[in-house]
Amino acid sequence: MKEERTIEYLLPKRIVSSEKCKNTEVLLENDDCLQIFPNDTKICACGGYILLDFGRELCGGIRLMAHFTDGDDTPVYARIRFGESVGEACAELGDRYAGNDHSPRDFNIPVSMLSDVRFGDTGFRFVRIDCLTEGKEIKIKKVFAVSNYLDIEYKGEFECDDEQINDIYRVARYTVHLNMQTNLWDGVKRDRLVWVGDMQPEVLAITCMFGENKCVENTLIRAIKQYPLPCWINNIATYSVWLLQVLFDYYVKVGNDKFIREFLPYAYGVLNQLDKSVTEDGDIIYENCGVRSPISYFIDWPTKGLLETKDGVRFLYVFILNNFAKLLKQLGENNDICYSIVKKLKKTHGQVNKKQLVAFGLLADMISKEETAQKLANGGAKGLSTFMSYFILRALFESGKKDDALNIMKEYYGAMLMRGATTFWEDFDVEWLKGSGRIDEPTPEGLKDLHGDFGAYCYQGFRHSLCHGWACGPVQFLTEYILGVKVVEKGCKKIIIKPYLGKLNFVKGKFPTPYGVVEILHEKVNGKIYTKVNAPKEVSYEVIGV
Repeated sequence: MKEERTIEYLLPKRIVSSEKCKNTEVLLENDDCLQIFPNDTKICACGGYILLDFGRELCGGIRLMAHFTDGDDTPVYARIRFGESVGEACAELGDRYAGNDHSPRDFNIPVSMLSDVRFGDTGFRFVRIDCLTEGKEIKIKKVFAVSNYLDIEYKGEFECDDEQINDIYRVARYTVHLNMQTNLWDGVKRDRLVWVGDMQPEVLAITCMFGENKCVENTLIRAIKQYPLPCWINNIATYSVWLLQVLFDYYVKVGNDKFIREFLPYAYGVLNQLDKSVTEDGDIIYENCGVRSPISYFIDWPTKGLLETKDGVRFLYVFILNNFAKLLKQLGENNDICYSIVKKLKKTHGQVNKKQLVAFGLLADMISKEETAQKLANGGAKGLSTFMSYFILRALFESGKKDDALNIMKEYYGAMLMRGATTFWEDFDVEWLKGSGRIDEPTPEGLKDLHGDFGAYCYQGFRHSLCHGWACGPVQFLTEYILGVKVVEKGCKKIIIKPYLGKLNFVKGKFPTPYGVVEILHEKVNGKIYTKVNAPKEVSYEVIGV
């Protein structure tokens, strides 16, 4: 097998702190030399510890270039700790769930004389190196971050005159790009796994950024091979249904009939199992199809186990089945089973209040715009979910609260940026901001650690992933609703451009299609919006609402 990823070596951007170290500044200097020489003179001597900041979240490890050891040829021992935050890089194993799950990030190593060795493979921004051999020093020429990533061109772009929105877009884009590794992962620290439901916001963003993409396609192919029917994908029923939405989202933008048709036998199998699981009165009982779902009704972790989540799942299924019926129609396939299940699901539902569940109620046309607007705007960014952010922002926008959608996105994602984030997190609650510090500095006494002292479910404390691909919702939201690109015919053969600038004075961007990039510029002059579009001849477009 041949590695498809690019490897890049990066110097630290700053030294956060150190103890019993000399000449630490040489670690920041770029001498353009990736080679150890016995007569090197610019050497950092570390007898205590040094904490390095590489400036942004990365996927990979470090390359430690060591000089002569003290006095003899025996190795000096070091402890290496990687962290997505300063707190994690300094935490002891077991302290607030700091661990080595999925990718070891805290371990001891021998540092041999005149050695040049790579250590670690995880998600990190900070690295702490401690000298463990009493009375000795680790002599270091350089410590590079070894950054692994897919070196592919960004075809999609977004820019406006609000720099905070631009930052949110860029960080959301980088977050999902960093998780495009050997497959499309959930997180570069944890989980380094494929969760098909979690892929859905990632696929929306990736197709906005790159268009057709082999990382997405290969991941989908491998996933269904791992969970042959009658299994539910990832052993979660909702994730098998999410697969149908992922296929729809990818097909709409890419238009590859041959690729999608390979999944149809599997998709019909999922539909048949779901049909058996939904009773005539609209209840959902997975045991009816003979395949148990260990997590029966799952939207996201903040709604897990709530009574109202079952209604949220009902809304989710109606939304997805209506979309998948459109896909089948475009392929000339029978879609009756989709509408049959929808008809049953629509026979009953209760009240929901969690924002992500309300959002799906609107998108399923089972909750009014008035109810949606009131519930989603209430409390601003409180109750948002990184996984479900696109759907919440979309529903808020479509319910008429357009300015609220932009403001809430800025409040929620902007808060992570203001506390030091360079990628977006597995989850985030604005309530965590009260009495807490930054992730890129030691937490002052009397404040809580924003990384280590919060989280829930599977992401408590330092186990919490601060680079989770599903948090990329702003990419699709800004492209679709602010830049205004709506694909109305498969493969982007026809798009509608309906921008919303609100208080913005200009928005510009690029949108990839199978035929080339569509370039769009919206400018507001004396309250009127003027639009310029440059599109490939194969793409027809209509500008409305300006």
